[in-house]
Amino acid sequence: MNVEGRHYRTVWLQEPERRTVQIINQRALPFQFEILDLYTIEDVCRAIQDMYVRGAGLIGATAAFGMYLAALKAADASFNDDMAAAARMLKKTRPTASNLAWAVDRMASAGYSGTLEQKIETARLEAQTIADEDADYCRRIGLHGVEIIQKIAQKKDGKPVHILTHCNAGWLAFVDYGSALSPVYAAFDQGINVHVWVDETRPRNQGAFLTAWELGQHGVSHNLIPDNAGGHLMQNGLVDMVITGADRVTRQGDAANKIGTYLKALAAKENNVPFYVALPSSTFDFAMRDGLKEIPIEERDTSEVRFIAGKTAEGAIETVQICPDTTTARNWGFDITPARYISGLITERGICRPDEKDILALYPEYACDHNDGYVKYTTTHTMAPAIESPHWAELNNARTQLFRLGLLGVNPEGIGFGNVSIRFQGEEFLVSGTATGASPELNPAEYCLVNSFDLMQNHIVSMGPVKASSEAMTHGAVYRSCSAANCVMHIHSGAIFNAMIRDGCPATAENAAYGTPEIACAIAQCVQELGTDEGAVVLAGHDEGLIVWGPTVERALNLIVRLNKKYGG
Repeated sequence: MNVEGRHYRTVWLQEPERRTVQIINQRALPFQFEILDLYTIEDVCRAIQDMYVRGAGLIGATAAFGMYLAALKAADASFNDDMAAAARMLKKTRPTASNLAWAVDRMASAGYSGTLEQKIETARLEAQTIADEDADYCRRIGLHGVEIIQKIAQKKDGKPVHILTHCNAGWLAFVDYGSALSPVYAAFDQGINVHVWVDETRPRNQGAFLTAWELGQHGVSHNLIPDNAGGHLMQNGLVDMVITGADRVTRQGDAANKIGTYLKALAAKENNVPFYVALPSSTFDFAMRDGLKEIPIEERDTSEVRFIAGKTAEGAIETVQICPDTTTARNWGFDITPARYISGLITERGICRPDEKDILALYPEYACDHNDGYVKYTTTHTMAPAIESPHWAELNNARTQLFRLGLLGVNPEGIGFGNVSIRFQGEEFLVSGTATGASPELNPAEYCLVNSFDLMQNHIVSMGPVKASSEAMTHGAVYRSCSAANCVMHIHSGAIFNAMIRDGCPATAENAAYGTPEIACAIAQCVQELGTDEGAVVLAGHDEGLIVWGPTVERALNLIVRLNKKYGG
């Protein structure tokens, strides 16, 4: 987006050294345009926590560049540990927006290998890719969303299309273009007569400070209004549509956004005004279903409510208190708009209704398999003869032992669980195929070779007589995160699972659903944090599931046997 005729993104690497992250200081806007330099992971954490950068997409991209800065400071011998520590620091800064954890997890699982310089370059390229994708996805949101505005404009015969928005979901909230405002800018650029009602958005006034400023920079007609004026405008026919952004959206369409969004949605429903939420795919949290029960709501410092900043008549920027000295405050940053109040979701892939069926039609890689209930990957599979591996017999014998111990097999409903794999070469691995759980012993034709995998896109490229099971992605996450791991085993045991949870053993988050990119990234982070050539992680979001790995088949199997004797026997 342009500022006084010059194009800016909201975050970028300073050229040519590429060792400094630069951001637009949003705390200085609208009265000053200022660029800040971030040199360390601590600088990035402070920028996110204290809202020098804000907005779901921008937080994610800035966090990705923060991981790159951490890579610049990391030691070769402890690279994975240093990156894991940086990831933990960043995740603590702001809990509600899903883009932050998404970007950090993607950076943590980027597949670091080679020399220290090569690892650093991998981090830089991944961070830049995240930023570029964010800008491109927002551009595409504009192309899809403008179609809605065009249809309204055709009915208004040249009169302005009045759009109400809450908070800031423009280019300042992302790397470029924005989510909620991207369709507005696209409409304006096409010559459509658009006008925006800008909620002030207390307590931090992002609407007054940021949305109004960037609309003015682009030349879009707008008026600033008090937060509580939106209902009045809708009652009087002065709003044609509402568009907001989101900080997290569940797989069933519930949306978390800046506090006050829910009230706008209620008013829109009452007055038959269409209410749209615009978001890139990184804002979806496919591991969550019920927004009210599952989305964490950040509560911020009460000083944001008790004090307000502004410019005096003399041009000085001052902060003043707006309540009695003894008055206390509460400051919830977000609220949840249930899917039933949302007319549609505008994404980079198109527009859909806010329900699981329509969302998954746009994002089929997160679709649920009705046979086992877990989210499956998408695959490019080539049918081929059985793949020969010198260690296949050893792996298959170990699988037979696990079957006899009841640690893999089929449950009473006939659904298979558990599988085994062995590294083939590089990141390729041979894994037991889908729907093989019922067999006590397998033959070579029941194994699949995974050639490559993309954790974030949840996509596998494979070949062999059968396809890989939905458990294959977590195996790949282990191989990518631990170069010494040559065998991975996925088992189920209620006794071991519960005992390891009780004893505080390494575990993924409960809201990281099995089969999703989130669980694969969580596994990758756990393996990196442990930093050992063998280990076990509890899949807390996958009842009774565990992932075990080792440098050999024998080591991985022996670890499982020890766990079974300690906890399961």
